[in-house]
Amino acid sequence: MNRFNTAWIISIVILLGLGGYLQLHKPTPTPLKMDFQKLPFIIGDWRWVRTEPSPKDFFGINGADKELLSVYKSVSGNEIKLYIAYFEFQKQEKKVIGYHSKWLHKRADVVEIPMNPYGIIRINKTIFRRGMNNQLLLFWYDLNGRIVTNRYKAQLFTILDGLTRGRNNGAIVIVSRTIEQSDNTNDMLNDEAEFIQNLLPILHDYLPSS
Repeated sequence: MNRFNTAWIISIVILLGLGGYLQLHKPTPTPLKMDFQKLPFIIGDWRWVRTEPSPKDFFGINGADKELLSVYKSVSGNEIKLYIAYFEFQKQEKKVIGYHSKWLHKRADVVEIPMNPYGIIRINKTIFRRGMNNQLLLFWYDLNGRIVTNRYKAQLFTILDGLTRGRNNGAIVIVSRTIEQSDNTNDMLNDEAEFIQNLLPILHDYLPSS
C-alpha cells in the first residue's frame, strides 16, 4: 500500500511539473489536414441532411478552433448527429479535456467496436437527458491518431505530445441520437457503431496524426 501511494504521489508531482512546463512553452498550432466542411455527404448508409450552428458551450466544450455539428439520416429515416471539436493547440482557458466536460464520463461505459481488418476500437457510451429527451452518446478523444477513452490518459498523451513534438492539438468526436419511446437502445447502439465504423477511416484524412 505504501509503495502504491508513493507511486501515485510521484506520478502527480511529475504531471504537475510537466503541466507547468507546458504553461511556459507555447506549443505550435497544428491545423486540420482538411476542413470539416469537406466531409462527404454520404457516410456508409447515412446521408448528410444539414449542418447546424454549434451552440455555445456545446456538451461543456468551448474554445475549439474548428467545430462541426452535422446531421445524417439513414435510409430508414433515423437521424444521427455528428459533433467534432478540434483544438489546434491548448492552453489553460481552451482545452479539449476540461472541467466543464467531465460530466460526460460520470456514467460512461467503454464499448468495443470491431474495425475489420484492424481489430477493435474502444470508445465511451453514455445516456443523458437534454431537454425533454434522452440522448445516446458515443464519444472519444482523437490525439494525433490515438483513440482514447480515459480523460486522464488523454491529458497525459497531450502533455507528452507537447514535450516530445512541441504540439498539443486534439479533438473530441461525439455521435449522438435522440432516444424515442419506441426505440430499442441496442439497435440504436448498433446503428451508431456502424456509422462510426464508416466514419473513422474518413477522419484520418482530416485530423492530424503522429
